[in-house]
Amino acid sequence: MIASDDPALQRKALTAADICGMPAPAGFDTMQKALAALENPPEYNCVIIDFRLADLGGLKTVEKLCRRKKKLAVVLLLPKQDVDLARHALRTGICAGAPVELSDKALASILTLIDEDLGMMVYPKQAKPDLKQDTTGLSRRELQILTSLCEGQQNKEIAHMFGIQEVTVKMHMRAIINKLGAKNRTHAAMIALRNDLV
Repeated sequence: MIASDDPALQRKALTAADICGMPAPAGFDTMQKALAALENPPEYNCVIIDFRLADLGGLKTVEKLCRRKKKLAVVLLLPKQDVDLARHALRTGICAGAPVELSDKALASILTLIDEDLGMMVYPKQAKPDLKQDTTGLSRRELQILTSLCEGQQNKEIAHMFGIQEVTVKMHMRAIINKLGAKNRTHAAMIALRNDLV
């Protein structure tokens, strides 16, 4: 299945499916239509989501989908080569995050890797994450927000990225400051960067 209102991207998904010998994906031009289709037969095993969809609702919708449909492979196509956004997206539970400009052959490669169920994630060399165990007691969402804070984003931008209310970001920010023993958000960012938490 592909959720995109971009006809060129829908054609790219059709070509990619054809390249790797998969059935043609059903196309939906809104996220609401795609979510409704996922609730009814036939059962889909993979969905390609265009992050630019107007009704997507940010990463929050993607995260809810990944939690609700644990066996569903989610590929999120991002508006640009934004490694930080891809890193945030991977934390929501998606299988792959890639720029929307990728070629049909590259998309076919992603679909093949997912189909083979090898359980791998691919990162650009410069974006390889530190997979050490976090000992701060921060939740996954708090780590996502802390990472965004360290990247210089304001609460409003963070709220938009994750599809949550700004007041929710402020609540998480207070929890982060308390858990890190920081004096304010700037101090929390300094602690995080100094201790390689993000």
